Amino acid sequence: MGNDQIKVEVSTSANVLSVSSSSQSKSTYDRSYFCNKTLDQYPNLYREFSSENFNYYGITDKTSCPLCKLGHDDNESIEGRYKAGSYFIKCEQREIEIIA
Repeated sequence: MGNDQIKVEVSTSANVLSVSSSSQSKSTYDRSYFCNKTLDQYPNLYREFSSENFNYYGITDKTSCPLCKLGHDDNESIEGRYKAGSYFIKCEQREIEIIA
């Protein structure tokens, strides 16, 4: 009977760990994850500032936008927004989705 109790405890512990790790992986793809992925994917962007719902990126290379390959005014930034597990970045001409 002592061995049965140990098996139940081990099984219960394994289930708790499983639940914990799956909930952790879901929270990995949050706004911060996508912001970092955007900066990795587009090295000529930098984060200008963030508000509650949006991230704003500047272009380090002023010759062309990495999204549309066109020139933009210096005061135009690229906007990123996170909504319901998806992240979109857009400039004056184009919007794309960043995939996890």
